[in-house]
Amino acid sequence: MKKLILIIICFCCAGQMLAQQVDENLQDRLQMLLEQVLENDESADVEQLLDELEQLQETPVPVNNAVASDFASLFFLSPMQVEALLAFRDESGPILSSYELASVEGFTEALAELTGLFLNFDSELRLLKYHRPKQEFLLRGTRLLEKQAGFKNGKFEDSPDKLYTRYRFVGDKLQFGFTGEKDAGESFFGKSNSAGFDFYSGFVRMEFGKKQSSIVLGDYVVQWGQGLMAWQGFAMGKSTDVDRIARFNQGLKAYASTDENNFMRGIGADIRFGKLSLQPFFSNKSFDANTDSVDGSRVFTSMQSSGLHRTESEIEDKNSVDQVVGGLALSFQSGNLQLGITGMVTRYEIPLLRSDELYNKYLYGGEQITNVGVNYRYTMNKLYLFGEVASSEGAFASINGLMFQPVGQASFSVLYRNIAKEYNSPIGAAFTENSRVNDEQGIYLGVRVLPFAGFSLNAYADFFEYEWIKYTTAAPGRGQEFVVRGDYIFNRTWKLYARYFNETKPVKVSYEKIRSNLDQIRQSIRVQVDGDLNSVFSVRTRLEKSFYKHDHESSGVYVSQDLAYQPVRNSSRLWVRFAYFNTDDYDARIYAYENDLLYQFSIPAFYGEGYRAYVNGKVKICEKIEFWLKCARTWFKGVDSLGSGDTAIDGSTRTDLKLQLRFKI
Repeated sequence: MKKLILIIICFCCAGQMLAQQVDENLQDRLQMLLEQVLENDESADVEQLLDELEQLQETPVPVNNAVASDFASLFFLSPMQVEALLAFRDESGPILSSYELASVEGFTEALAELTGLFLNFDSELRLLKYHRPKQEFLLRGTRLLEKQAGFKNGKFEDSPDKLYTRYRFVGDKLQFGFTGEKDAGESFFGKSNSAGFDFYSGFVRMEFGKKQSSIVLGDYVVQWGQGLMAWQGFAMGKSTDVDRIARFNQGLKAYASTDENNFMRGIGADIRFGKLSLQPFFSNKSFDANTDSVDGSRVFTSMQSSGLHRTESEIEDKNSVDQVVGGLALSFQSGNLQLGITGMVTRYEIPLLRSDELYNKYLYGGEQITNVGVNYRYTMNKLYLFGEVASSEGAFASINGLMFQPVGQASFSVLYRNIAKEYNSPIGAAFTENSRVNDEQGIYLGVRVLPFAGFSLNAYADFFEYEWIKYTTAAPGRGQEFVVRGDYIFNRTWKLYARYFNETKPVKVSYEKIRSNLDQIRQSIRVQVDGDLNSVFSVRTRLEKSFYKHDHESSGVYVSQDLAYQPVRNSSRLWVRFAYFNTDDYDARIYAYENDLLYQFSIPAFYGEGYRAYVNGKVKICEKIEFWLKCARTWFKGVDSLGSGDTAIDGSTRTDLKLQLRFKI
């Protein structure tokens, strides 16, 4: 912690650093949507998403001069809502404020307010072209105050401080930045990290030409089609926002997160001419993996995605295998139709040799894998069609869907996926039940209705099956998932939402001599009320009940009370929460969103019995410097220790402290 304080002091003295304007309410407004995504995929890269949205706030979409593709980064807008927005503009003339968006067919007041954060309402091109360069420098320090076993026994290499720094420059045609991070237990300017941070990342992005062509050097992510072949960064999955099932082909984007493996490092471009767009890229980087020797030849047996390098074995796995990836996408757009052709080759320095477990039989191995695909999007009146077909080494996968909005108060969504058990993609991240894009067939049906003012109802049913064994199954199987959510806005300051979740899927159980599938059933009921007490205080109350049934039955309950304070004419803000949770075991765990530092998004899982409290706040020190703090503590009942192995803690409490400074202009 002394090193962290020293760094902060040094940069405070040096800081004439600039930054970008961000609406501190953004994370609150995205809470419901992202909370659902992270419950299904805890590894979702929300940090990358929040950075992209913050960048978009600095260069908002010129709504009165934009075309449909300009709204691609606004993932919370469905294609049908984008078309409705453009139709409203063409019929009614220039849109002058976010208040008008509430009149767009399919928009609620909440969606209009959120969308307005990312739009430029100027109608004169001369005003849109001016963009003052902005800069930002950010420092963050995090520490678990209780000492873990790895620090006591000396297995962790260095201090328990987690340190993070980033710099961003955003100009009219030029953007660049760098990121540095050290996790708790990793060395800092010493031992295995004599150069400072354990992880460095950087990029330079330049735009050129009338069509906003661009080139990116350094670190970036690839997002093509519907994710069957290539999708890095944040990937929208199942949620009760049933209009969000389709993805825009967003191409190559500068990388801004701290995931140490899921990105490209090299050069990429987006070259636009007429109705065509060409996106070539080349990447050469190393990643963490477990390596071994077989018959005198070096191989790797699995990839490591934690990004932790605290112990000797973790440090040995760091950047142990080189990967070269090259790809090309060609897309054509004419009116309401967009077609794309993509190809990608991935080659490893040494062969991937998986274990001989049955669930690995159809997963890719060797030194090289080739993927090719085609994707499409088409809008026709109230109907939107989209899809992608991809191939890897002769195996095929496809995703096809449609969205239909007959009236502004109702919309329907359908998505069908058919992914062969032999199909694989190293960087794919499609709309699937499983984290891998491999061996899954399923159909998703969603409906959204707005029966009367202030009330909305969203529901979906997803049916899926597997032809082969998974890591969690003993045989092929099938499952289903049902979710219903209702939202009611009493007035501009008070709202209620309730959600019911039910999932059934096969999970293996082991008996004396055999293993077989047994349906695992998870259910939960959630109710939340939030609103403003007056002009400076607001509250939020949540109650959730969970149920679990497999080889045993368990249940849980979670209740929390939040209080937020924000002076009317002051950018400072304070959040306080107290929560109680009680679950029979980890299987009945309950996830709950927490306010966090700027650019952070926290959704911990609660299990066992205990209490949780935190205070999270922001203080504006001066015009160019902001300070953020979060202190959270969890008290567990009936336990003498927490965790296991090197991360074990003696005692029944866990306390986290986070500090952050931002310098901006």
